[in-house]
Amino acid sequence: MFRKIPFQTNYTSEQDDLYSDFFLPAMTETVRYQRAVGFFSFAVLLNTPAAMSQLVKSGGKIELIFGKLVSPQDFDAIKEGTLNPWDDEKFPSFDDLLGEDSSDLLQYRVRLLAWLFQAKQLEIKVAIRPKGMFHQKIGIMRDKIGDTLSFSGSMNETTSALDPRFNSEEITVFRSWNEGQLEYVRNHEESFAKLWSGETGSSTVITPIPEAIEAGLNFISAAFPDTPDTDEETARVREFILQRSGEINSRPKIPSELNGHPFEMRTHQLRALREWADNHHNGILELATGAGKTITALFAATRLLEMNEGMALIVAVPYQDLADQWCNELGLFNIKPLRCYGARAEWEPALKAYLSRNRNRQKEFIAIVVVNKTLKTEHFQDLASQLEQDRLMFIGDECHHHSSEGYVGKLFPEARFRIGLSATPFHYLDEDRNDRLKSVYGRSVYKYSLADAVNDKVLTPYEYHPIPVELTSDEALEYVDLSDQIARAFMASQSEKSAGASSERLKALLMRRSRLVGAAANKLPALESLIDANGHIEPYSLFYCGDGRTQIELDDWDDRTDVNDDLSIKQRHAVSQLLARRRVKVSPFTSDENRWQRREILKRFKEGETEALVAIRCLDEGIDVPACRTAYLIASSRNPRQFVQRRGRILRRSEGKEFAKIYDFVVVLPESSISSSQDAGDFLRNELGRVADFARNSLYPSSSIEPLMPWLRRYKLEHVAL
Repeated sequence: MFRKIPFQTNYTSEQDDLYSDFFLPAMTETVRYQRAVGFFSFAVLLNTPAAMSQLVKSGGKIELIFGKLVSPQDFDAIKEGTLNPWDDEKFPSFDDLLGEDSSDLLQYRVRLLAWLFQAKQLEIKVAIRPKGMFHQKIGIMRDKIGDTLSFSGSMNETTSALDPRFNSEEITVFRSWNEGQLEYVRNHEESFAKLWSGETGSSTVITPIPEAIEAGLNFISAAFPDTPDTDEETARVREFILQRSGEINSRPKIPSELNGHPFEMRTHQLRALREWADNHHNGILELATGAGKTITALFAATRLLEMNEGMALIVAVPYQDLADQWCNELGLFNIKPLRCYGARAEWEPALKAYLSRNRNRQKEFIAIVVVNKTLKTEHFQDLASQLEQDRLMFIGDECHHHSSEGYVGKLFPEARFRIGLSATPFHYLDEDRNDRLKSVYGRSVYKYSLADAVNDKVLTPYEYHPIPVELTSDEALEYVDLSDQIARAFMASQSEKSAGASSERLKALLMRRSRLVGAAANKLPALESLIDANGHIEPYSLFYCGDGRTQIELDDWDDRTDVNDDLSIKQRHAVSQLLARRRVKVSPFTSDENRWQRREILKRFKEGETEALVAIRCLDEGIDVPACRTAYLIASSRNPRQFVQRRGRILRRSEGKEFAKIYDFVVVLPESSISSSQDAGDFLRNELGRVADFARNSLYPSSSIEPLMPWLRRYKLEHVAL
């Protein structure tokens, strides 16, 4: 606790050792540290292992705002530290990391920062000014009983600032428990809170580091290889600040080039827009994944924005990765969107400023990209509803998400222009959801199927190879038992008296059965046999896994510490282990990685540095991986939406990609282990919906189905295979 330490009111490096006398003892008791400072070095924090360990154990957090890093090595550590996550099974303790060999200082810092980032116990922002430097020097420390220390003065947070052999520095310290000092502490807390939220009241802009990096801003004080010249840096900073403040809005325009080729709309895109315009600029565009639905919608938006002054555009998407992708695509049309996702403090001031400037009449153009989670909030709804609805265009990407009850009344029903985008907008079982979707967007005005896209060479042709995988005897018995329970739960859900509870039980049972099939134990041996038969893993391979757990043999597990003979791990980890043993450069792509990590993972995959991605549902919607040439569908749903989305993701065109390969692990019930061959036949018939759809549009439809023919003949299902 702070109270047991005899802090001075004033420290000066002429008489005191700022590091030993103040910083180190204060940090040892700190569970929350907030710092706003001009110059910063991670050496100050990471060279206090006992203090950092205590903060981590207490579940504390560090929030930093700085103007400049003092070395390129710190910049490298930040970048690498956010790109090297541990998977769930291997996440070490912080104390173990502290005890590692620190002779390679950069890698030591990288791993410590990676841990803090992944544990969400460290957050960093950069202070950008159009001229001069950010020179705030506020420090706030809280201990475990809620006492607070604050300090201010000339001291930066660098080694030279804290070492009495270098700079001459001075700080004043305030204690919340001392009479007469609480007001100073509260003033510092309020000042930091305003900085952190971006409400600086000045020309200073506070931004997350990834955004500053994307804008090409230099926030490293030491010499750096690609440091821009003064004029270039000044121009970049000015444009960045003006865009963030909303003071400039460039006019949207159609690009002259796209991906190095002259820009032109495809025939199916123009037809879609004609049908949409004829339906009073409302409707759903049902375009195959990879057929250019984003560009189609942006072309329509740009034409409308060119002809109408003071238009507002809202693009709603399900995930932040997809939001980032939309922002990049909007940039191709000279549109700088406001990113309404992440911390509210990062976008709210700019939106409020726009609304204030356009209160009486909407004269400025604004584009907003918002994730569905934020879209539904009362706060965003209150702000966005102030936009003039007759000057509003609303685009709902992956609009099938908007069919749930949670979106009723929150999709700006009075907006004059509206587009819904989805390859599979309508649910294959739930008509209530479909009716809600139509009430928002109207009908599907144009449909362009995957078969159309392959025939028109919009998507890559593909080979399809189903791989039969039998359930084990135990799995088969569990499947049949779950199916019986599902049948009873379905019947119960039809009764009005117990509909609610039975419906929830039905969903839970269906999920259990789906995970059982997705994580079938024999899939891993089948995958291993396939890889061995092929001889290698081709570059640009994608492995789709389920989120369930699977059984593995001990011989297949690299780390045998603290395991039983009956070993069960997540399927995606088991697949990653299998690939790593074959020296494949593999990377995960799951919800465990943050946005910055996923962006870098996709970049490395595109450049060939990573040979394979192991993914779960994160790649199902919207995320572009055109470089992918081979896909292994180890777990796949019977829901057409999922397998249509995944196939479209794989078939996007890319330079040098003449065709794609899809290996689909199709589960079958072993006839010998169950009482009724009817069960096995029904099971296979359900799987054949996906298989037939994949085979029908592949390069070799007849031969594609050949691996399943023994089971098809056994249950007389040849006629439904194609």
